[in-house]
Amino acid sequence: MIPGNLTVADILIVVAYFVGTVWLGARFSGRQKSSSNYFLGNRNLPGWAVGLSMFATITSSWAFLALPAKAFASDLQYLMAVSAIPIAAWISVRWIVPLFRERIRLSAYEYLEHRFGLGARIYGNLAFLIVHFGKMAAILYLLCLAIAGITGWNIFLLIAVVGISTVAYTIVGGIEGVVWTDVAQGFLLLFAGVVALGFIIFGGVADAGTVLGTAWDAGKFKLINTNFSWTSSNTLVLVFFGLNFYLQKYVADQTVVQRYLLASTTAQAGRALWLSSFLLMGVWLLFMSVGAVLWAYYQAGNGTVPPEVLAKPDRVFPYYIGHGMPAGMPGLILAGLLAATMSTLASDLNSLSAVAYDDYYRRLRPKASDEEHLKFSRRVVLVAGLLGVAVAMAMTRVHSMADAAFDFVSLVGGGVLGMYLLGILVPRCSSRALYVGLVVGVAFVLWATFCGRGETALPALPRFPLHTLWVGLLGNVVVFACGLATSFIWPALVKAAPAREAVPA
Repeated sequence: MIPGNLTVADILIVVAYFVGTVWLGARFSGRQKSSSNYFLGNRNLPGWAVGLSMFATITSSWAFLALPAKAFASDLQYLMAVSAIPIAAWISVRWIVPLFRERIRLSAYEYLEHRFGLGARIYGNLAFLIVHFGKMAAILYLLCLAIAGITGWNIFLLIAVVGISTVAYTIVGGIEGVVWTDVAQGFLLLFAGVVALGFIIFGGVADAGTVLGTAWDAGKFKLINTNFSWTSSNTLVLVFFGLNFYLQKYVADQTVVQRYLLASTTAQAGRALWLSSFLLMGVWLLFMSVGAVLWAYYQAGNGTVPPEVLAKPDRVFPYYIGHGMPAGMPGLILAGLLAATMSTLASDLNSLSAVAYDDYYRRLRPKASDEEHLKFSRRVVLVAGLLGVAVAMAMTRVHSMADAAFDFVSLVGGGVLGMYLLGILVPRCSSRALYVGLVVGVAFVLWATFCGRGETALPALPRFPLHTLWVGLLGNVVVFACGLATSFIWPALVKAAPAREAVPA
């Protein structure tokens, strides 16, 4: 990408963002006296702050880069993926939040052990650890790749500065430091998006009516596509994809579940989830609108985009940041982009440490002192953060590695939501029935990924091409359906391994 012309004001804004973020996170270092404080604070954080933290945790630089690119290249149809968020939020507030606040101490995967035994807990937490470590490294790499393209700065230096700064305030500030920096970063993310949208609509040679009219006439605001297909995106697949994705976030993701435990009451935790859900829908609308009107901005005569940038839509918004905004504004947008990523990275690091501590260390070292617990937790953050920085740097050498990482983590996480749904909705489901469902579900995901489309080394296997968005959803459906069927077809399994718990009425 052609680097933009950043001014001293832009650089000072970015530097001020880094200094302010590390200072805010470090402010809470004196409160980290125990492992409970480190991961749960005092369990009395205000619901609005928990909600903003949840929103900032789920939102990453992907919102800044991928959503505008989608709308620039096509239209607003992908917004239908967030239309299912209210359903996922209602289910979670009604059943999941009260259940987890009653049944677990820290790890979301403790519920799986209560319900199905230690093996289910290990499967769930290993999926989380691998998925989020891989995602963390890939997001860091992609963020710094975008910033390097905007600024011309060295990508290795960017990865080191962003990664180490995030590790620093996460280590010393604990979950309170993470939450309050998330609050500031969430506001900054939203403000940067609004500023960018305003400049695109009102800041060019063409007036706002021309820009919006051009987008409307070209169909850039189209939302609905009723042409159903298994192999392409359409409204139905997007709605179901969104329901699967956000239910998995709200039910089986430690970074979200851990925040249910931070609020003082179950009602506060529920309000936090609703707040984060509405903000998520808003940020999707905001950044997809950025992409749609940015296309119209250039079509209306507000400058041109080099062909090498236009060929890859994910580069167009960064190009506009570096070349189309007045002095000071690129620095603000870059700070928002950094905020989107660092909030996600910090939450991942704290939650990775929480799972390693609660699911493994406490079990292996039951007599360790709380001081040792706290030291171990901080060391996990340090080691995971530095390894994430190293993997992100390795991705600069093999550019396809980021895409491969996302595909890999999707495979590893297969079926985890299905496990929770079996435990909560099917009281008679035993651990053996669950494992049958898992084996079949993982086999389906592998087949759909490697044999369902394109050429394969196993030509004898049947073909049924699926769009990528279907695979994760159907994987969870297969796990649930096979576990449910096994519980009825083989009742002997249920008698041999009776269910430990069921969700309360």
